[in-house]
Amino acid sequence: MVLDVTSERVRPQRSVRRIVTPRRNSSRLLAAVITFLTLVATLAGISFPGTVSQSVFVPLIVCAGFLLSGRTLARAIAVVVAGYLVVVAYAWGDRTVEWSVACVVLAVVGLVFFVTRNVQALGVPLSVGSGMLKDLRERLDRQALAPELPDDVRMEHCVLPAKGGAFSGDFVVCARHGDQLDVALTDVSGSGHSAGMRALLLSGALSGLLGETDPAGFLPAANRYLIRQGWRDGFASAIHIALDLRTGSYSIGTAGHPSAAHYHADSRRWEMVTGAEGLLLGLFEQGRDDFSRAAGILAPGDVVVLYSDGVVEGPGGDITAGTQRLLAMTQSAISEGLTGGAHRICTTSAALGGDDDRSVVVIWRDGNRRYRRPML
Repeated sequence: MVLDVTSERVRPQRSVRRIVTPRRNSSRLLAAVITFLTLVATLAGISFPGTVSQSVFVPLIVCAGFLLSGRTLARAIAVVVAGYLVVVAYAWGDRTVEWSVACVVLAVVGLVFFVTRNVQALGVPLSVGSGMLKDLRERLDRQALAPELPDDVRMEHCVLPAKGGAFSGDFVVCARHGDQLDVALTDVSGSGHSAGMRALLLSGALSGLLGETDPAGFLPAANRYLIRQGWRDGFASAIHIALDLRTGSYSIGTAGHPSAAHYHADSRRWEMVTGAEGLLLGLFEQGRDDFSRAAGILAPGDVVVLYSDGVVEGPGGDITAGTQRLLAMTQSAISEGLTGGAHRICTTSAALGGDDDRSVVVIWRDGNRRYRRPML
């Protein structure tokens, strides 16, 4: 059988082109509108020099910088500046006012070119660039949404960027293939926009690996991908759980990441999942044998919590105390109802201080048993 891949290639290319670059006709139309408004402002400035302020050209420069890019931007600003100079030549008045306006125009032009210099490599205006970042962030959020699950299994997550930022170095990806649910929580080194950009790239790769490799092969494959990138300080920690939705049996693997916590409804006790060990991703070549996995069973009424180190690392740096706080916060969420519990845990942890990103994944299985106060 012969597959015609031409149409399949063209479709994503068109989609990407539609996102990354504005249509030429749209750019030309915007440039024409700015040119027309410049002409109107120029004629008004010449005809009514005492009424029309020369600062009317400043908003036109700002609009051009926000809506246009590349040569189209340069030509539009040249037209606006030319119109301003014509008005200055024909309506020279109070030199103090004229020089102040000239300084403002010069400063705005310099600021526009300085800000747009960083996006010249993409060839997109600032408005499109902002839309791209928003779209990428929304895509990252969608990758963490839980797929359709059986009635007795629930999953929630929360990722809270440090200092109220828009991007986080923590991310969650999940996928379901048949009766298996795979969830990975990853903490990329660094913070802020630089870590956020690496997290965006890495999340796409790990999302593609989830479910396509067996559980034992996921972390080694993620490690190989990170090493190939060659990022400076591009290491990451991760925890991965593969859950059988029919039986509740699971296996957990970690790579330099805090252990998961398991609440057993029968014994009313919390247990830190041990036996899952592995080094950070992206540092060394590692195989399957380097990432040991732990196994367990999510029985009816049980809860498993995955979290990043930002949740348990308080201002004092005491991990043990931070873990106890996490278990107490999770138990409070259990008592109040686990729906919305992941978000409450993150926000409560953030209120205690610290400048690291925070992320929590809560997976639980409904049962006939009621949750009772645990014996910590």
